[in-house]
Amino acid sequence: MNSYLDSTLEMDATRDDEPDVEPSTMVGSVTPTKNMPTKGTVDEARRKEMMEKYATKPAAPTTAPTPQPTMPEPAYEVAPAPEQNAPLSARAARVLGPLAFAGIGVAATLLGTSVTAPAPITMDEIVSAQKEWGDAIVTISKTYLGGGDYKAAAEKAADELYGYGRTDVLFKPTKAAEDPFRPTGAGALSYFIGGENVDGGFAEDKGFALGPGGIGWKKVVLDNNKIDFNGATATAMGEYYFYPVGGGAAQKVEYTFGYKRNDDGKVRIYLHHSSLPYPGKKKVTAATPLTLDEIVTAQREWGDAIVRISKTYLDGGDVAAAASKAADELYGYGRSDVLFKPTKAAEDPFRPTGEGALSYFIGGDKVEGGFKEDKGFALGPGGVGWKKVIFDNNKIDFNGATAQAMGEYYFYPVGGDPASKVEYTFGYKRNDDGKVRIYLHHSSLPYVPH
Repeated sequence: MNSYLDSTLEMDATRDDEPDVEPSTMVGSVTPTKNMPTKGTVDEARRKEMMEKYATKPAAPTTAPTPQPTMPEPAYEVAPAPEQNAPLSARAARVLGPLAFAGIGVAATLLGTSVTAPAPITMDEIVSAQKEWGDAIVTISKTYLGGGDYKAAAEKAADELYGYGRTDVLFKPTKAAEDPFRPTGAGALSYFIGGENVDGGFAEDKGFALGPGGIGWKKVVLDNNKIDFNGATATAMGEYYFYPVGGGAAQKVEYTFGYKRNDDGKVRIYLHHSSLPYPGKKKVTAATPLTLDEIVTAQREWGDAIVRISKTYLDGGDVAAAASKAADELYGYGRSDVLFKPTKAAEDPFRPTGEGALSYFIGGDKVEGGFKEDKGFALGPGGVGWKKVIFDNNKIDFNGATAQAMGEYYFYPVGGDPASKVEYTFGYKRNDDGKVRIYLHHSSLPYVPH
């Protein structure tokens, strides 16, 4: 190599015999090319002076330095590159090595700062991504039902819709209990087409995209409650509806989708949380079977109502209002037929109307159209009032939306006299408002042999 760099290095060839300096302490510099004397052209003292002058010159900076007016700037020239495959001398390697690494660092910095920020996600892109997701579920179902390569269809959909392999993906499927989180593409694929169809799949996965029982989905509708935009990401929350091929009712599921723009510019899912709606309190209808707790509650309310009517009467309150309220809450009058046969009713033993029942409990003289024989059973014997009522069921028979109870109840008068024992049959029915009320009430005194 006949470059000027070699000619200058030959001046100080003896330095190659010195131990190499650790790279961390080396400072690369560019050799000045003007006014640099060569060996033999000046006397030794002059040569030594100029060598010391240039040897102490700081390394040429890779970026524009802060001006230093106290030090004159010499002219610099970059040494020519060596010929291809030409070996460098040991000294040249020590000088050019750090400079080369410095150049790479600058280039990398420039490359990193030249990339533009991802474009913000738009509403149209979210709508498109959601439509593509729903279409993909239907496509996988159709491919499966048609005997095609549904695994390939699912893999293609996962690559196009989810960010697996491009970014972290947070996925919590709807029906995953043993392995609820699926951070890998294989885990997601297992959920959508079944664990047995994927290497390393999960046994609990039956293949959601294949439809309930493998019958397929014919349509998916996404209903966003809200979409939040955050530049290169966006988050959508709402409900989606899956319509089975067989024509059954749509299945409603709640979702949160997170979308992110990947390096190829495409918007993909990086967050997907799917869950069944919270059932809340079970909705009760007229057809909902009765329970033992409901029967016990209904009987306690009936006994409490008798005591309350008595107390209202003794306190001089509006006994008719208290009794009317109790009748509406406890009996099915106005909602269903009511079969009521009171204990002490001889002339009119059956009371199919609310007025007839009210007459029996508070007295015929206190109710319009009441019966003269009624003295007001709920007011107590001779109007002294009842302080307590106890039910003792012999048997309760449950029949879905109705139940029948038979037994004895005991009425304790306020005055402290012995309790009155009466035999009963109560029939309970759930009304349209979900509340259990009496539809059958047969009450009688115990039989006394003559």
